[in-house]
Amino acid sequence: MFDSGKWAWLIRLVFLLVIITSITDIATDMGQGANIVHIIQESVICILALYLLLSLFLSTRAQAKQNGQLLIELNEAKLHSARASKELVKAKRIFGEEILKQFANWELTESESDVALFTLKGFNAKEIANLRNASEKTVRNQLTSIYKKSMTSSKVSFIAWFLEDLF
Repeated sequence: MFDSGKWAWLIRLVFLLVIITSITDIATDMGQGANIVHIIQESVICILALYLLLSLFLSTRAQAKQNGQLLIELNEAKLHSARASKELVKAKRIFGEEILKQFANWELTESESDVALFTLKGFNAKEIANLRNASEKTVRNQLTSIYKKSMTSSKVSFIAWFLEDLF
């Protein structure tokens, strides 16, 4: 129904009307010689409404300032994230190129390179066989050849070979 900005303006308007009405009523009561206790009561209500209006105004102003600062920080974070994403894409590309160079250094065949990439991505032999439309036995033989050429002994040690010096 109302967003927070409209709601704050509506509340300010209500307090302003209370203050104007109170001042008018106090002036009228004083002109008619009303009881001093009644005038004091209305004055307290008027002062309280004025205080609440001022508090609301200051609070809204502080909130707007904080929101502005948060927007600035959000935009900075978005820029930083975009830069980091570009750097990450570049790093992934470079890492991928280095992986392929290492496969070439180990003299992996094209099929072995495909199987090795799937292994680095975490697929098991059965999944790789399904992805490559090959038998699981063929993939297991290729994995054995990959481990032998890379001087590793298992899927874990093969993956670890590439991650070892990253951290």
